[in-house]
Amino acid sequence: MGKTVIWTHQADAELSQAFLELLEQSESIEMTTRIITEVYASASILATNPEIYKLDTLKKDNKGNIRSYEKHTYRISYQIEKEAVYIIRVRYARKEPLDY
Repeated sequence: MGKTVIWTHQADAELSQAFLELLEQSESIEMTTRIITEVYASASILATNPEIYKLDTLKKDNKGNIRSYEKHTYRISYQIEKEAVYIIRVRYARKEPLDY
C-alpha cells in the first residue's frame, strides 16, 4: 500500500495563484484548467514511488527527504515522511530560483 499524498495549504494556494496567472496570460480557461489539472495529478505517482525524483537542490539544509520535479514549467517540491508525502511548494520554474 502506498503513502497518502497531502497538499499543504501553501502549495494549494500557490497552485491556485498559478491558475490565475496562467489564465490571465493564456486567456483560455480550457488550456489553463488542463495544465493545472495535470500538475495536480502528477503528484499521484508519489504515493507509490516517492523517491522517483531527485533531491531538491534549492532546499537549504535538505536532510534527504525533500525532492522536486517539474511539470509544465512548474516546479513541485515535496517532503517524504513515514506515512505521507507532503506537497510543500509549487513555483513557476522560469522565475529566478529561490532557496527556501
